[in-house]
Amino acid sequence: MTTLASKSAPVSAPPGPMRLFWLEFSSNRGALAGLILILSMVFLAAFAPWVAPHDPIEQFRDGLLIPPVWDAEGSWRFILGTDDIGRDILSRILYGARVSLVIAVVVVAVSIVIGIALG
Repeated sequence: MTTLASKSAPVSAPPGPMRLFWLEFSSNRGALAGLILILSMVFLAAFAPWVAPHDPIEQFRDGLLIPPVWDAEGSWRFILGTDDIGRDILSRILYGARVSLVIAVVVVAVSIVIGIALG
């Protein structure tokens, strides 16, 4: 003798809140593009010593105010060009992003500690 419960399909649990969030988030192309952009910036900043083409404080006296590569006088040696004392702008941006990320993490950690203490 079989029962009705043994013939029916198993009931699955409803998706959790994170799964629901991801389903909604992933359906938005702009949100996914923003996520990819932010993750790539964090990756580049975290691995700046290996990704940056030059040391950010190294001065190239033979290359003052070189324009970016897409300009007619630009060079692939300095993709975003150099500043007025010959430092590579791309390297300075990557290393500067590292400093900004550290400051952001410290500020969030301090605000969490203060918020928990006050709460």
